[in-house]
Amino acid sequence: MDLAAATAFVSGLSFSDGLACASALVAMVSFGVSRAAVRRQERLQLEALRTARDSDLIAWADGAIAAIADAQRYCRDLKNNLIMGPDAARTQSELRTRLSAFLDRGRLFFPNQPTGEEDGAPAEAAYDGAPHPAIDALYNVYRLVSDLGRMKMTPGEAVMAVVAQRRRFVSEVFVSIDPRRREAALKEMAGKR
Repeated sequence: MDLAAATAFVSGLSFSDGLACASALVAMVSFGVSRAAVRRQERLQLEALRTARDSDLIAWADGAIAAIADAQRYCRDLKNNLIMGPDAARTQSELRTRLSAFLDRGRLFFPNQPTGEEDGAPAEAAYDGAPHPAIDALYNVYRLVSDLGRMKMTPGEAVMAVVAQRRRFVSEVFVSIDPRRREAALKEMAGKR
């Protein structure tokens, strides 16, 4: 439609028709602005939900990392003969208990994934399927601490194995939290103010 035709169309409208067209235009613009605000609010709510989950996950991971570090120290102390006998057995038992509790709490963040294979009776919901790599790494530390002395691995080799599982655990939690995404979201939110 060219300018002359548009002018002729508008001049041919009655006052009530013009008011109706103007109202429709205002409604369309208002809808667009409202929709953009709703989408922005949805993004902010999603980011708030992610931030809450990440905060809980970071708190859990912080404790789990400390437990893994204690397991590493335990293996190193065994290697250097700094802990023996009943003290070693008590420390081992305490570590196993702490690691076991962190394993179960971690399943709330990293649920097992279905494998599609059914072997015998189904397991409880939290234990059915393949574990997330972060849970698997934590479980491997639990097994190392539990089996130390019953396996052919020396305490020195156990130290290195725990370090490898700790690095794997931290990397998996890092990927889940994605600190770079969090940083970008914070910058975006700060820039919009």
